[in-house]
Amino acid sequence: METTIVKKLLKDYPLNQWLEAADGCQYCKKAYQVRVTWVDESGNYGDLEIKEQHEKSCIEQFEPESHSPRWDTAGWEFTEKEVTILEHTFRPIKLRMNVGPCVHCWKLVVGIPLILFIDEGKGGEIDLCFSCAEKLGVLDQLKKKGDR
Repeated sequence: METTIVKKLLKDYPLNQWLEAADGCQYCKKAYQVRVTWVDESGNYGDLEIKEQHEKSCIEQFEPESHSPRWDTAGWEFTEKEVTILEHTFRPIKLRMNVGPCVHCWKLVVGIPLILFIDEGKGGEIDLCFSCAEKLGVLDQLKKKGDR
């Protein structure tokens, strides 16, 4: 069984340094870039800048708003209880701002992560980027359950 009980907070990401996000353009799949610009005293919450990236042939590159960086809030807090899913142990997220981490690869997810609610949300949530969800077999398991 693999244990993934890291509790990385927003303060653990470098300030004012562009990083590759866990997600990107829905058409060309080029990853967004994110930069943490401010973190509060708790280290849990702050602001970040997001830059969309597109391949030259991508239809989205012609949208004016895709060329301007945008700002958003990021941050999260963890539950105290660990959860094991498909032989991987995680610490669920109990609160999350607009941008939060994939709890497996720890890249920031700008869009919508795959959210696995624990005890209908009362026990927090496991947020995964779709790449990690596929790698861990979560997408296959959800598909199998949907086929029943």
